[in-house]
Amino acid sequence: MLPGVIDTVGGTTYDNQNSGPSLQWLATDPEYGIHVTWMSSARPQGSGWPDRTMKYNFYDKETGEWSWIDPQDFMLSGMNSQSQRTGYGTLEPEPTHGAALIACHYNAGGMPPQFTPIVARDLEPGSGIFDYCNGAPNLTGYFLPVIATSSNETIHLLLIKFASADNLYYTRSTTWCNWENPTGWSQTGAFGHNIIASHESNTVLATWMTGHNDSLALNYRVSTDAGANWDPIQQLEPPQAYGGDTITVCATGASGLFDRSDNWVLVTTLLPAIGDTAYQNPAQLWIYNSRTSEWHRIHRAESHSLAGGFGSHAAICDRPSLGQNPETGRLYVAWEQFDSTNVEPSTNLLRAEIWLAYSDNGVNWTDPARLTSQDESSKRFPVIGRNCSGDSLAVFFEQDCIAGFNSDEVGAVSNNPICVWQGQAIGIREQKQTDIKFLNSFPNPGKRFVFESGTTEYRNSDLYIFDIKGKLVRRIPSQTGSWTWNGKDESGHNVQLGCYLASWRGRNIKIKLVVIR
Repeated sequence: MLPGVIDTVGGTTYDNQNSGPSLQWLATDPEYGIHVTWMSSARPQGSGWPDRTMKYNFYDKETGEWSWIDPQDFMLSGMNSQSQRTGYGTLEPEPTHGAALIACHYNAGGMPPQFTPIVARDLEPGSGIFDYCNGAPNLTGYFLPVIATSSNETIHLLLIKFASADNLYYTRSTTWCNWENPTGWSQTGAFGHNIIASHESNTVLATWMTGHNDSLALNYRVSTDAGANWDPIQQLEPPQAYGGDTITVCATGASGLFDRSDNWVLVTTLLPAIGDTAYQNPAQLWIYNSRTSEWHRIHRAESHSLAGGFGSHAAICDRPSLGQNPETGRLYVAWEQFDSTNVEPSTNLLRAEIWLAYSDNGVNWTDPARLTSQDESSKRFPVIGRNCSGDSLAVFFEQDCIAGFNSDEVGAVSNNPICVWQGQAIGIREQKQTDIKFLNSFPNPGKRFVFESGTTEYRNSDLYIFDIKGKLVRRIPSQTGSWTWNGKDESGHNVQLGCYLASWRGRNIKIKLVVIR
């Protein structure tokens, strides 16, 4: 497991964040910090989620802290980026100013729904003071907006037209809140749509899926003038990943970025289709580079013995997202992968963990390293920050406490932490065999924390607990490679609620803890 710090930045009961590819819910900015957004509610399935909205949190690089953290209740962490009921949003920082843009949709009124996109723009990076651009009336009838911004600050939205067979549409705003009339792209039953824009040029890439089972197809379209004109629609033919007569299909869409040479690069999940059925197991993660027009395999997962199912819109490994160190060109991919033996008994669904691999050339990839520890929760929807300057990584994920989405009427309602893993991936091969395994009762925040080492290297290292001011709170001797902290100081008194840091003397591992009662 790759060492890192996991922060809980918010929570939600609305656990199905997206049924398509990995979308940008986390954005890293080396100058300012980390932006995060997620779809949040504190209500159960059947309530209609009247409080559902897109929440926002910001990690300030200068202070080293998240801006909106409630140490007693993670469900209250983060701030509402919207003033009304919204959902299914995506995030993009402005290329010049670094402030967050969050696009989502709301119902402008009545039934059938009058879905309308709305874009929130922060006043400055991390201020939490939003200006709003309502898409009505031009964009009423469209929903599920995915946002991107060009180097000239043009804002792009790729949209789905509600209750329409010809459903994929594009619009842009070259100046704030002046949307062009949406343009239809004559695509029937499009889904899994995504859009990315270069911050160096005016190139824009849109991707989406069509078809089903053995006819699934990944489509794309490119503009080189910030969306004024678009090249013809093309299908991206996948490699024959499974050999023989087995058809290879893309699963749920693609995620990508523009690399440091301004070429677009995509990652996606490839599945075998036998007969007319696309299978969830095995699955492979592949990367495509527009400069070379070449595919290369990142990872393959397969299990011949499954203790449970995957659920809908999922494969044994899935939802890859892509980041790059702009100084060195190193590429990073994070994804979710289901554990074939770790099953949620109430739903009979498998639980997933978050994994990561990297490559210095996009061709040869390291063995994967796990970012999360196996416990009684499922980690879903990973998003790695696209800018990995200095090999500093940030990965968003949801900790689904009961595998299966309550928002889809599968499993009981639960308060699910929204988490961000931060760390570095220098020497994955060496670090993954010398890690400390974090085994606290989920989630973190908690009131009792357990750690365990799988190697002899840490067996004689004492655990030190510090408060946020750096004062030593507790020293815990090793018990043959395991440590337990019960939330008490050296005098046996309960510590105050809030943030603490776990550290091992002489070891470059630190884990942030949040104590609650």
